[in-house]
Amino acid sequence: MTTRTPRGILLAHDDHGLGPEHLLLIDNQFSHWDGRFIVMCLEMPAGCPDLPSALYGPAAGDPPVQEDEVSYLKRNGRPGPSRMVGLPNRPARNMIIVAGPGRDEPVIYTAYGTQASSASPREPWDRSMNDEEKAESEAFWADHALSEEG
Repeated sequence: MTTRTPRGILLAHDDHGLGPEHLLLIDNQFSHWDGRFIVMCLEMPAGCPDLPSALYGPAAGDPPVQEDEVSYLKRNGRPGPSRMVGLPNRPARNMIIVAGPGRDEPVIYTAYGTQASSASPREPWDRSMNDEEKAESEAFWADHALSEEG
């Protein structure tokens, strides 16, 4: 099943607990969007339900997640493993939105809740990164992990 916002914007990756209020918020934010690539952190207004956040670590206001607390798991057919911690998702008031050009139309690649104020870097196994991005990713994910619930 394909998920679209009320205005018809395609949401490619819809498994992060988005409800009708979140889709309407995306529509309002992207009412004049020209389809260019964008990564944004949007604070959700009062009345918009919380979203689950799977992120743990300093960017989410936590201490670094230690190696003895984690396991590694390949999620949703991704090519490499994610650093996972046995803690629950938490409610979040920020939504990360990643959007850009699609094959036939602009698309929201993903939208998810977070306690952080910016998007997390791609994971270290992502081959599309340059050396600087890979180093940033490795440093970030050495201290962060995702909930095994997420």
